[in-house]
Amino acid sequence: MKFDKKNPIKQANNVSIRKGDTVVVLAGKDKGKKGKVVGVDPVANTCVVEGVNIVIKHQKARSAQQKSERTKKAAPIHISNVQILCKCGKATRVAHKINERGVKNRVCAKCNEVLDKKFVKTKEKAKDDVEDKKDAEEEKKDVKKPLQRREVKHTADVKIKKPLSTSSKPSAGTTHRKMGGG
Repeated sequence: MKFDKKNPIKQANNVSIRKGDTVVVLAGKDKGKKGKVVGVDPVANTCVVEGVNIVIKHQKARSAQQKSERTKKAAPIHISNVQILCKCGKATRVAHKINERGVKNRVCAKCNEVLDKKFVKTKEKAKDDVEDKKDAEEEKKDVKKPLQRREVKHTADVKIKKPLSTSSKPSAGTTHRKMGGG
């Protein structure tokens, strides 16, 4: 990276590896190992891979109650020493393509499979939504409307009239509904 005298702050580089990607180590003591990217530093062009480039850090006891420790920690690797592992099972370089929505996605250079997890999830979600709509339409076609049945029952009840009580005058407390009249 070039150092600009006018602007002493280093600029971040465009990095094709992101947190959460599965990568293969191409060079170094852990050559051939696979792991998940834990973190990326675009300014230093490095990434930390889980289980790769393990170093031992010594921690001295600061007081009489503390113990001295040796802890194992994953150290950063230069990005040029790793490649993304595609779904096709091959280590690949990353290409960039613009999809039909106008969004730029990372793509496998060998099989043209989309590497961005967000895009893949939204694509699967859209497929699920389309399938759900089709299922809902099929269910609507299969189900008969219960309102039609109620209408048939209602018309049958109206045709069958209940006989009126023997007395011509209604007794006290009866209404027209209890008598059976319309």
